Amino acid sequence: MDAPRHTPADLVGAGVTRGHRLRAADTLARRDPGGLLYGAVITAGVLAAVSANNSHIHRVALSVGAVVVIYWLAHVYTESQEMLFHGDHRPLYRRTPHAAAKEVFILVGAVPAVGVYLLLDLLGLSASGAAYWALWFSVAFLAVIGYLGAHRAGMQGWRLLLESAGAASLGVLAVLGKVFLH
Repeated sequence: MDAPRHTPADLVGAGVTRGHRLRAADTLARRDPGGLLYGAVITAGVLAAVSANNSHIHRVALSVGAVVVIYWLAHVYTESQEMLFHGDHRPLYRRTPHAAAKEVFILVGAVPAVGVYLLLDLLGLSASGAAYWALWFSVAFLAVIGYLGAHRAGMQGWRLLLESAGAASLGVLAVLGKVFLH
């Protein structure tokens, strides 16, 4: 089998960057990109809603965390129930750990925005300012995940841009929600 052919542009810097993007996309694909996106979107929406009327940064962070955990638990339970329909006869307490592990990326998707929010508090930003920056970070985070998925699927040009923008648009809706609630 012949080795893939590269253009000179591939060999001068662009190939290294493309390789990093493909490795990142492949790593993400082995995990749960849907759960990661879901956790990030839920976090952005809850952060927008909770921070609109609450200026206590730790209360906002705990509220966002609590809601994300409740969503995760709902997914864990529904996944464990779905297992029954696929013939899994184990009792609930045996199915639940498998379901929790499968759905854990919902929680992982929440960490970046909450982390940015708390970090900006440590740097002295107001709760509202930290929330806006964390929401815009979420927009970028979602765009990157959308981009990596499209890139891995071989999309280029405007299709790649549309996939990235589509993912980012969910974060933009959260920003707009905060603007209208504030």
